Amino acid sequence: MENEECFEPILSSEEEDNFQKLNTIPIVLIPWFFGVCILICGITFISLWSEEWYKCETYFIYLYFHCAYWLIVMTIDHVIKIKHHNLRINGYLEFYQSTYQLIRMPLFITSLWNTCYLFLVVILHHTHKDDYEQYCRTSKWIAPISYICFLSTLELVIVLAIYTSYMEKVMKFNQLRPPPDVTRDEWLSPFTQDSYSGMGEVGYRQRGRNLEELLEKQTDMIRYLKDHNVKLCHRIMLLTSQRRTTET
Repeated sequence: MENEECFEPILSSEEEDNFQKLNTIPIVLIPWFFGVCILICGITFISLWSEEWYKCETYFIYLYFHCAYWLIVMTIDHVIKIKHHNLRINGYLEFYQSTYQLIRMPLFITSLWNTCYLFLVVILHHTHKDDYEQYCRTSKWIAPISYICFLSTLELVIVLAIYTSYMEKVMKFNQLRPPPDVTRDEWLSPFTQDSYSGMGEVGYRQRGRNLEELLEKQTDMIRYLKDHNVKLCHRIMLLTSQRRTTET
């Protein structure tokens, strides 16, 4: 009991008693809708603007669109990382771990596709360096815009599926309104029972569970306690400063 009470001042702060929704769905919808618009533009360019005069123009316009899409995905990735960092500080370690790789994948995929586009453009310009514009206008089903649209469709199907899966996880998380993981018994018991059992052991002992999972939980708990300790130190400094101002 004494060991559990040692955790109470840190794990029972006021901000953890009030559940705050993870408001990242509107943010994720920005690249989601932009990706859908790019798909529609690709279909429009191929089916409606198939004349020779438009083939080169639509090819470059589509590349500009994808550059803008990559910038949007990169910005959204940075914003969501900040949101998830705050979520981890508040003690939601399992959800943070389950969505960390998922939400980073769109940036990795779009960056990889940028490399593919660059490689394709280099090949096309190298093989048709003398008459590239003529090749771009006269080619039919194997026009550069066709290559780009095919690769982009494959990319966006994957990215949109990832964003959709992430939004489903966030919606479920907000509906469940779970308490912070660090306040649950299954997170505290390994520390209070194993680490302080008085048997000379350090860390977790494997009790019918995967050792790697237990070590990962221990690492998450240490990170949380470290971040939360910094947060509490800032609060103490602020309260001390306010008290001194009041006394003077």
